[in-house]
Amino acid sequence: MVYSEPKKLIVPQGFFNTVEDDDEAKKKRKEIREKLLRGEEVKVTPEGNVIDSKNNNQQAGIIVPKGKLASFYWYEKDPDLLIAEKEAMRRFFPQFQLDKLSDGRLYWTGKLKTDLRRGGIWYLQALYEHNHPQNSSFGGSVKIYSIEPDIEDLIEKLGEQIPHLLRDSKQNVYLCTARKEDVLNGQQGATSAASSLSWAAKWIAAFELWMAGDITTEQFASHNI
Repeated sequence: MVYSEPKKLIVPQGFFNTVEDDDEAKKKRKEIREKLLRGEEVKVTPEGNVIDSKNNNQQAGIIVPKGKLASFYWYEKDPDLLIAEKEAMRRFFPQFQLDKLSDGRLYWTGKLKTDLRRGGIWYLQALYEHNHPQNSSFGGSVKIYSIEPDIEDLIEKLGEQIPHLLRDSKQNVYLCTARKEDVLNGQQGATSAASSLSWAAKWIAAFELWMAGDITTEQFASHNI
């Protein structure tokens, strides 16, 4: 293979400013930054610059009224819902801890213990989807994943299909804890992570009874349990 001499990249003079910005420019950035963070009224010029609407009355532009940019994250759009979620978890599942993924999704991790078998401990993750609260899928917008035991390992060892399991967009297995019609969305008051975990506990009890031979596969697979 023959390698040719790489072409040089010509950067126009002044394209990147290597000189420290002057005080006036820094002051302007600070003023605009504070206005944006406070959600105050600003003006956008035809060129796309954001300027102070009060001190630039004569300059052409469109006034953007007070208000902050819409957030992608449900807990920023509806902080009261997040408070309610925390209160519900603190009340019913205080052993679970709240954390955040790199993509901004919140989740709880902790353990549930069943007395249907010796050492019956399940480590679970309750993961909020970006569209929380929604009932667009089984289990709603809070998906319950089993960290330990590993469901994939159980599927391989059992050699048969375990009822009421689903796969997410990345093919990771999660528990089908509730029907779509049983999940409350934002209009009705949201189904919380605490509710989803209570349904997960019901799934675990059914699974443990199924493993012990106390209920049949048909009974486990039905929606009557």
